[in-house]
Formats: sequence, C-alpha cells, structure tokens
Amino acid sequence: MEVRIKSDLKNLELLEGLVVVLDVFRAGNTLIALLGAGVEDVLIVADLDQAFELKRAEPERLLLGERGGLPPAGFDGGNSPAQAARLKAAGGRAILTTSAGTQAVGRLKRAGTVLFGSFANAAALVEAVRQAGPARVHLLPMGFEAREPALEDDEAALYLKAALEGRRPDFGPVRARLMGCPGADRLRRLGQGEDLEFCTRLDSHEEVPLVIRGQVPRAVRWPGQVSG
Repeated sequence: MEVRIKSDLKNLELLEGLVVVLDVFRAGNTLIALLGAGVEDVLIVADLDQAFELKRAEPERLLLGERGGLPPAGFDGGNSPAQAARLKAAGGRAILTTSAGTQAVGRLKRAGTVLFGSFANAAALVEAVRQAGPARVHLLPMGFEAREPALEDDEAALYLKAALEGRRPDFGPVRARLMGCPGADRLRRLGQGEDLEFCTRLDSHEEVPLVIRGQVPRAVRWPGQVSG
C-alpha cells in the first residue's frame, strides 16, 4: 500500500484510490462526534444556500456548521465536536456545512473510498484502511478555510502516514505543537476550548466517517468492509 500526502487542493477531481480528508479543527471531528452520539447519517454540503434548502426539505435534520468559525443565523448548532458529542440523537440525522472539510467532498469524483480522519479516530482509521485494502491512499490536509496550510492538518497527515506504514509515532510532541499552533489560538479566541481538547485527544473514538456518494454526499459510520 502506497501512502501519499496531497499537499494542495488542486486537481482533486483526478484523485483515485482511497482518500482520507483531514480537517482537524474541526469538521472531521464534528462528524466523528455526531456518529459517536448516534446520528445515523450526515449530509455533507459545501454551499450555505443548499444547506438551508435541505433543512427546509427535512426539518427534522439538525443543521450544523460554520462560516468564519461560528454558526450562521438560523442554524441549530455550530461546527463543534464537543457539542455534537453531547447530542441525544440515536437514529437521528444531520446536515453539516463548513468552510474547509465539507468543501472537498463533492470534488472527489474518481476516488474509490472517501473517509474522514483525525487524531480522535487514528487507530480506527488505520484499521478501516487496512480492511479496504487499497493500492494507494491519499491523505488530504484541508488547511484553513481550504485556502492556506494549517499545521494541525499537516501534523495529522504525517502522523497517519507513519501509522499506516506500520510505524508508531509519538503523539506527545505532536500534541504540544497542536496546542501552540495558530488554529488552536483561533479556537481559544472564539471561546471553543472544549473543541480544542476534543480535537487533540488521541484515539478517543472508534467511528470512522465514510462518505456515501449521491445527489448529496452523506457520511455514515464505517461498516467494516468497503472496497477501496
């Protein structure tokens, strides 16, 4: 299995094999937390107007997400894994739109399997990838608002690459760098310290979000056997 880090967001439409989307602060972790809280599936939406349209069509779905790090007016909640983890939503459904992680999904037209990864589900993600058995894995750090690099996503890519290649990376120094990075400072300024703690905890969850393609992509919990 060849593991590559895709260090830019150009030509995502051409990526093949298995792709792991990395948006540590915070969309990937929000999806992990939602599935862990019992949400059955999450519609992944890039466009804000489409998110509102889907909410009107299915008002029982939770409408979650952010622009500029905060939930837009009319949303049920933000892009917050800490809040999502507290939801009593067994069997429920949601919509998530963010300024980074959800933006890439619709462009991954040729990828065989698309997963969301983070530190929170690192061990489970490695197992899911091994189950899928792809010849090639692309790790896709989304960066800040999908327009500039973000240290937390780059660190996740390096950590997961090492783990997928059978090495045992030391998370201690990684976490120290995460806690001092610009993304962590931004979360603190926004009063989102709980999310920072969630996103910098290793192997706290077994949920691996798997993207199911359709008119609107949706994330469900990894079922155990999907070909890459």
